[in-house]
Amino acid sequence: MNFFRAKCSLLTACLFFFLIALSGCDKKFTKIKPKKLKEIHTNFIYSPITLDPRKSTDPVSNALHLMLYEGLTRLEPDGTLSFAIADSIEISKKRNVYTFYLRETFWSNGKPVTAVDFECSWKALLSPDFPSLASHLLFPIKNAERAKKGLCSINEVGVHAIDESTLVIELERPTPYFMELTAFPTFFPVPHQGEEVKTPKKGREQLISNGPFELASWKNEDEVVVRKNQQFWNEKAVKLDLIHMTIISDEGTALKLFEKGDLDWIGGLISPLPLDAVTSLSQVKKIKMRPIAGTNFCAFNTKISPFSNVHIRKAFAYAIDRQIIIDNVTQMYDEVATGPVPSVLKDYKESHFFKDGDAEEARRQFKIGLLELGIEQEDFPKLTYSYFSSELQRKLALALQSQWREVLGVEVGLESSELKVFVNKLRQHDFEFAQMSWVAQFYDRMSFLERFMHEDSYRNYSSWENPRFQELIRSSFHVIPPDKRALILESAERLLLEEMPIAPIYHYNALYLKSPKLKNAQISPLGHIDFRYADLY
Repeated sequence: MNFFRAKCSLLTACLFFFLIALSGCDKKFTKIKPKKLKEIHTNFIYSPITLDPRKSTDPVSNALHLMLYEGLTRLEPDGTLSFAIADSIEISKKRNVYTFYLRETFWSNGKPVTAVDFECSWKALLSPDFPSLASHLLFPIKNAERAKKGLCSINEVGVHAIDESTLVIELERPTPYFMELTAFPTFFPVPHQGEEVKTPKKGREQLISNGPFELASWKNEDEVVVRKNQQFWNEKAVKLDLIHMTIISDEGTALKLFEKGDLDWIGGLISPLPLDAVTSLSQVKKIKMRPIAGTNFCAFNTKISPFSNVHIRKAFAYAIDRQIIIDNVTQMYDEVATGPVPSVLKDYKESHFFKDGDAEEARRQFKIGLLELGIEQEDFPKLTYSYFSSELQRKLALALQSQWREVLGVEVGLESSELKVFVNKLRQHDFEFAQMSWVAQFYDRMSFLERFMHEDSYRNYSSWENPRFQELIRSSFHVIPPDKRALILESAERLLLEEMPIAPIYHYNALYLKSPKLKNAQISPLGHIDFRYADLY
């Protein structure tokens, strides 16, 4: 008993002296501050249309998919391709079989990404009932088009997961740009055996992805937030913790928020700058510029009169003074376009297929067209020019209306529609001539030229096709030297301009503003904003 008391007394004394010593050291301990998150704010001009990358066709959805998902390859800002999930590749001598060997990667829930995920995702996309406007991009794959049309089993499609890390792709024919295709979101894998990706419901399941970021929150028509994906295969290269995307459709409001410091990046295709601010911003050297593979053009409905006549089409195309439009309407330092393919896809070499603003030749072509149609100028029909509702599109349509009146002496009515309604009219060919723009989906001239291969292609609004054009395009598949292939495709583009199913107007330069503290945020040649290597200083 005495021993127990003595032991307790000794323990109490030790504890007393320990507390005194600890209290004397209080001032030496500092509170550890939590790490400050690196987060930035940008803007989307509208809410992303889909979270499924295989349905991706619009720039806002593309931007989000490139944050959330990763494919076999990725397009670098300088236009080169780098391996992403693919670690290496073998291509057969006939260039119609591609074998991809995958690196070890994981979904955001920690489960491995496998070759089976790619096979399931692509085959699900190619099933006849899967809703996607981008499924045609997979048609170079053996039996892909036939499966999509229900003409063969999905099991006959040339996509095979040999094991978890080996993916074999059989093509219908050599496709020189197949690797470039694999960098587009349509080719990205999704989990759950390729089922459609739905927007997660609040408090329910979380979106599973495999990109540099994962979805943190989605407030439709308000804000989308992504956070760094800790499971990303190259996670160490990702510096940002959070990216906030507000959804503000008014360009002026977004600019004011940037000027207040509430946004760190705006511009490009995801949040265009207001036209009336471009000049003043450029004068103070705040604007940054990046040429991208985009073209604005006028599409003629070649199936109806008067645009069934090539000379009438040429007359309207030659009457356009593109430089005046760029100087006075877009004010964006865009590039005059006399062909559909931007110089970005031609090693920045411009092609000049006809003289810009050639009023004399426009009037000559118009007279020939009238003669072939058997009508006098006073009998020329009143035409309606269609465009989608936006400030830039309205000003551009007004400028064209004025130029056609001045050069050709014709009155053109204008009709605007909400974007979805307008695009539907184009796809149904319910228009006379219309204003539209394209941005390349993959880094190759064929991203523009393949749209004219068949008159029933869903983006061939003009319904134009030409056997000689088709022959040139097909012959380019079998030419290996890039310079020789480029000559063939240049000939195909020249032929297209000789028949003028569309009148190119200008090629895009993406204009944007960024905070001085934001570094390494880059825009790809296709106009995609890339934050994966971005950082704050």
